[in-house]
Amino acid sequence: MSAASSNQSAVTRATCPYCALLCDDLSVQPRDGCFQIVRNGCQRAKTDFARSPIATKPMVKGKRASVSGACVRGAEILARARQPLLAGLGTDVDGMRAAIELAESVNGIVDHMHGDALAAMSAVMQSRGWYATTLSEVRNRADLVIIVDLDLADRYENFARQCLKPRARPGRKAARERRVGYIGRPERTAKPAEPGLQLKCQPDNVHQTLRTLLGALKYPKQRRTRTTKPLEALVDAMNAADYTVFVFSAGALEAPQVPCIATVCEIVDQLNTENRAAILSLGGDDGGQTAAAVSAWLTGYPLRVSFGQRIEYGPKHNQTQHLIEQDAVDALLWIDAFGRNPTPPAFPPEKTIVVAATEPQEVERYAAFIPVGTPGVDHFARLVRTDSVATLALPQLRRNRLANVADILRAMTEALS
Repeated sequence: MSAASSNQSAVTRATCPYCALLCDDLSVQPRDGCFQIVRNGCQRAKTDFARSPIATKPMVKGKRASVSGACVRGAEILARARQPLLAGLGTDVDGMRAAIELAESVNGIVDHMHGDALAAMSAVMQSRGWYATTLSEVRNRADLVIIVDLDLADRYENFARQCLKPRARPGRKAARERRVGYIGRPERTAKPAEPGLQLKCQPDNVHQTLRTLLGALKYPKQRRTRTTKPLEALVDAMNAADYTVFVFSAGALEAPQVPCIATVCEIVDQLNTENRAAILSLGGDDGGQTAAAVSAWLTGYPLRVSFGQRIEYGPKHNQTQHLIEQDAVDALLWIDAFGRNPTPPAFPPEKTIVVAATEPQEVERYAAFIPVGTPGVDHFARLVRTDSVATLALPQLRRNRLANVADILRAMTEALS
């Protein structure tokens, strides 16, 4: 079913755009212009699907304007800038393509609102590589899943439902019993984790705990006298497993991201000398995985790319907050079509254009504000899933007159000529 209104029955196979898991088995019931989750929704989905479409009209300097007028004003600000920043980037494939086209036209820089976590993953990939797996592989084949300092009740609640319950393997009658372990702070312990497979530690000790685990794997003759019972139990479980998967989210790690992720990859390397192991990184919400993928498709680089006389990739100096603090950019276009982060970082409001699905704080302060619909809810969209192996098509669920990000950014690009 491609569209819904208050008079229609529940949509039984809706795909949720509000996190990068892109769960595609939700049932949603239209109600008064928004939706109630009937089945399989996590708390984030229930909250965001219940949000009505934005009613705020386009504004220019706090005064009501037409969509075309606000687009022209946005284009004027970007055209006058020496180096504008296109950030937030909470949009779908078509919106991100349009963002890169606009950035090229104005010699701009692109960075996502979750750019720090995405950059950490890119840094590990570039420096050492990894063995990575997918949601389907975890669901169908992994018999030991170790969650690293990630509270599934807070983020990716549906991951447990989708992937951690044992299921029949393809071509086999029954799956081996799946065990779940946990490394991290006690108050965030993942609910599916077995009590005997938990290494509890505070954020500043996560990296050291991972290093200790790696040492116990690499030097088995020494570990009996130097390790604790919980560590022994986890090592024994990993050695006995056919397929171990470490699950983490770079954005949820409070410990240094790159060292932690790199050490997890080292543990996986060690396990692969005898058995099979992989990582699964959960992240890329608010279109982050989509933005990273489209940037790679079109430029050959991850995000944090600048467009001038040539394309330049700068994971540190093209970071949003760094650019603002160094006065390196003189215009900001902030995009959030998912409505979770509509207010941009502190920047002169007279040089700020906001394109969002919910109203930002003090909306009248900005040079231009343009309301848009949410991908996969107010218009058809394509989004890249967290494991980066699938691009899902999300049908429109409700009809309204809200524009999408791609149309707004293309209008700005056309207004430049």
